[in-house]
Amino acid sequence: MKWPVLKRAIYLFVGVAVLLYLLRSAGAGSVRLYLRNLGPWIVVPIVFVGLQHALRSLSWYAAVKATGHPVPYLTLLRARLGAECLGYLSLTGALGSQTSKVWLIREGVPMRRGAASVIVDALASAIAGVLYAGVALLVCQYALELPDWTAAVGGGLVALAVVGWTMATVWSEQRRNHLEDYNVLLNHPVPPGWRAAVRDSFRRVRAALVRLRGIHLARMILLHSLGHVALTMATWSILALLGISQLFVVGLLFEVGAKLGNVMGAFIPARLGVFEAGVTASSGILNMGTAAGLAVGLVRRLVDLIWVAIGLLSLTVGAVRTRSEVDGGAEGTNTSTSAAGEPIAQGPGSASASA
Repeated sequence: MKWPVLKRAIYLFVGVAVLLYLLRSAGAGSVRLYLRNLGPWIVVPIVFVGLQHALRSLSWYAAVKATGHPVPYLTLLRARLGAECLGYLSLTGALGSQTSKVWLIREGVPMRRGAASVIVDALASAIAGVLYAGVALLVCQYALELPDWTAAVGGGLVALAVVGWTMATVWSEQRRNHLEDYNVLLNHPVPPGWRAAVRDSFRRVRAALVRLRGIHLARMILLHSLGHVALTMATWSILALLGISQLFVVGLLFEVGAKLGNVMGAFIPARLGVFEAGVTASSGILNMGTAAGLAVGLVRRLVDLIWVAIGLLSLTVGAVRTRSEVDGGAEGTNTSTSAAGEPIAQGPGSASASA
């Protein structure tokens, strides 16, 4: 057995072991008592999770547009759902989901530009996640009278997110005078060799950041933050549905636990067990018991599986079509000439990105 496959199997075993430990600690009977309250109102968290996918696809749309290859929003939404499905079913987790996005839009967006858009969107998502978790901890510490260390951690996360956005903004604004050079870079031939290809990919990420500018990156961060709000609403509705709590701030703390589980389980297939452990940690802080947290985590996983099924359906009804035919080939850009006689890419998204 090859090492990558063996490593994935080990991670999966760890996730299953964590989930079984949580079930044993909580008691399967206690968890079932909560799950008996499930009914038709489960459609509410399903809608909120779908809204999260829609908002994050809108952020990715801005990142793709910055590479000079605008793709229809609904196409990117479909590609995102399909990528989430492939990452989940292939047991490759978040990494497989991100690489699947690049592969699914390859017909209209060259692979390296697609990779650049995914990396830039992931940067905005990371900053938004850190910022949201920090603000949530500060709010929960005040509203729920949590230990002081939660406020300290929350303040540190907020500061980290602000520093990250500021550094990206300052860096991109300092290079605004070299925008034409970055436009040329986006049309640069693909270099031979994997080391040169890696360097070229990072140059394209920098080009996309320069074209986005700080204000556009801030909008992407805002969209991802609104996506986190939608997930919080989903968790809150599950808490109310199971009869655990109707306080929104409790749902906010549970969502922080869910994000902690996502970070801890980044390399575990489907974040199995680790996601539920993160949610259960929040219930432990509030002394609600392991069964309450595990029940919420399992319902959230059920909702995610429903959207995985929708993503699978979106992949099976036909290929994810982009504008490659409309935009005139894989690159889909026109070129003009600078004062120095060098070609300057004039992609469909150039005007809006540099406005």
